[in-house]
Amino acid sequence: MRIVVNEIRKLFTVKIICLLLLVSFIVYQQFIMFEFKHFPNGRPLLDDFRATQKMLVDYGESMDTEEFKDFKKIKEQRIAEATAYLKSHEKMVAAGIDTYEKFSNMDLKNEKLAALHSKIIFEDYVDVFWEIQARDGIIDRYEHPERYNEHELTPKQNARMDALVENGSTKAIFTFMVFENYNVLIKYVAILIFLNIMIILMPLYIRDKRNHVELLQYTSKTGRSLFSHKLLTGLTASMIIITVQLAFFFFMYRGNDTSMFFPLPINSIFNIFVSWYDLTFIQYIVLTVICVYLLGIALVLVGAWISSIAPNYMTSVGLHVPLAFLVFGTGTTYLIENLTTIYLNPHLVPISFFIILVLSSLLFLWRYRREKVKNI
Repeated sequence: MRIVVNEIRKLFTVKIICLLLLVSFIVYQQFIMFEFKHFPNGRPLLDDFRATQKMLVDYGESMDTEEFKDFKKIKEQRIAEATAYLKSHEKMVAAGIDTYEKFSNMDLKNEKLAALHSKIIFEDYVDVFWEIQARDGIIDRYEHPERYNEHELTPKQNARMDALVENGSTKAIFTFMVFENYNVLIKYVAILIFLNIMIILMPLYIRDKRNHVELLQYTSKTGRSLFSHKLLTGLTASMIIITVQLAFFFFMYRGNDTSMFFPLPINSIFNIFVSWYDLTFIQYIVLTVICVYLLGIALVLVGAWISSIAPNYMTSVGLHVPLAFLVFGTGTTYLIENLTTIYLNPHLVPISFFIILVLSSLLFLWRYRREKVKNI
């Protein structure tokens, strides 16, 4: 254990820690902070989010027929408010637009009417008009559940979609923008984590080779066991990085105010994503976290192998480039961002992780056995 602790100290040098902090700062500023600062991103997404939050408060996790009637009544009240606003607007009254119905049917090819419409919607940002648009979208999706299954799918996918419509699962009040926002965030956080792991693992074996320490170590049985100790060091260091990064991310994620959606099913008529499994949002979050850890372990095994065969840092960087493209692109897209999606084979994720972990373990084991009998 003392050997592992000493090796961890050698990995987390002041220079490496500063580099990790710099990389994290750049990635957060360029890709992640936008999803925190601008959520929901613009209108009517903001109004859709507010309406959905009010639905959760008023109706609970789902909306039945009677509650839907109440939802439509509220929309009629907002239309009355919009009409009252138009009647108090001299220019709109002068243009003959004194009801919301007339406003929604305005001839926007007319420059004068288009200018009046633009002023209310895009300059004054009158909330009631945006809210009506958001409620119209929610009502349309609720009244047409058949659109949930309007894509060209395989018989198995169609059966899953039909089952969700029939059992009422699609009527859960779970909005697509919350799900998409989390998916975008966890993808970039995963990329940042994997980049940090690559940086921390690069000197794992190379440092000793450059200093010719192996010549001394390999003269004893205890010295040769350092090869496996270094792998344990890499795994421990990587688990520390993953845990710290995820802890910081979820601390920041609290600001998006989505905790009320955690117990809701992700399969909903209001969500674009469809899952093979009946997961709640919090269960989906936990599943993505588990996948980040599993992919991180596989990356440690491959990264340790690269560090053990690379004669110098330049070669190690060159070998990490294709690995980075594979992990940052395909890995995060299919094994983290789109978990359990109905548009992929339901066995893709478990089979992929099994193959990745087995192959990466065999790769490192092959190298380990060669190191045990290596002639110095």
